[in-house]
Amino acid sequence: MKSKLLLVLLCSLPWHGHALAATRYVSDNVYAYLHAGPSNQYRILGSINAGEPVEYLDRNTDSQYVQIRDGEGRTGWIEGQFLQSEESFRVRLPALTQELEQARQLLADADQRHADDVADKVRQIDSQQQELDRLNAQLDELSQSHERIAAENRRLSGLMDDKEHQMRLDWLVNGGLVAGIGALVGFLLPLIPLRRRRRQDRWMN
Repeated sequence: MKSKLLLVLLCSLPWHGHALAATRYVSDNVYAYLHAGPSNQYRILGSINAGEPVEYLDRNTDSQYVQIRDGEGRTGWIEGQFLQSEESFRVRLPALTQELEQARQLLADADQRHADDVADKVRQIDSQQQELDRLNAQLDELSQSHERIAAENRRLSGLMDDKEHQMRLDWLVNGGLVAGIGALVGFLLPLIPLRRRRRQDRWMN
């Protein structure tokens, strides 16, 4: 029975030593004194700055004082309420500051990319607007040219119609003249020989 109890104690020693040697941090909102013993009745060895990491060594269950070793290698006791297992704000501040700076840089980069994208979109819109204005100007010019061509076509069509009408009138007038002259000649030709015969008859008498 004793051997079993001894074995259990031996197995628990490494874990106990590891737990005692765990790192603790002095609370951020205190300025703790390091005492030579587990109460404030012992002489003060010095002070521990708030947020300073210390090595946890032991705890007095009666006074709740904790034995620690600080960064300078001093061993002493401080009130257990002044220790915490999480990293202090003092320790985390540089990392938080760096994370904040990285977040600000990422935000600035995102803002710059957004600004670049917006500027690029604005340039594309301006370029497309210029192209649209150029095409509209060409369309207006083509429309005006089409109107001029249509007006010229109407003018030429009118001239051709007038010319054709005039030609028809000319043909009609010329045809009438030719027909009138033909009729006149046809009327006069039979009369010409009769006059000659009458003159010949007069000479013979």
